[in-house]
Amino acid sequence: MPVKDLLEKYFAAIHQGGWESYVADDFVFTNANLDNVSHGKTAYLEGAGRFFKTTTSVEIREMLIEGERAAVLARYEVKSPRGTAGVCDVAEFLTVEGDKLTASTIIFDVKTLAEFMAQK
Repeated sequence: MPVKDLLEKYFAAIHQGGWESYVADDFVFTNANLDNVSHGKTAYLEGAGRFFKTTTSVEIREMLIEGERAAVLARYEVKSPRGTAGVCDVAEFLTVEGDKLTASTIIFDVKTLAEFMAQK
């Protein structure tokens, strides 16, 4: 499957269901903000799943592809525990092999998101 098609399907599946099927078992996830690397599909599904549960939609704003690597700027609509709506812009660098995502490095404003989610 072409990288562009796979990524569009993955991002669409985040809120339609089934995004997990696009993630390889040996997935490597790097949160550049926290200088944290996790290995394996299970770890990614847990972490990303927690974030995705706080979101209501995602829009791909930019996508640059070179071979099996892509840079994606995405805007997530987020909802705080109190129901306040906001946005979280994320830069994500993804690697695809065949029909699976094998790696991701994300960068986003962790402090602003944490403050938004903690609003009273």
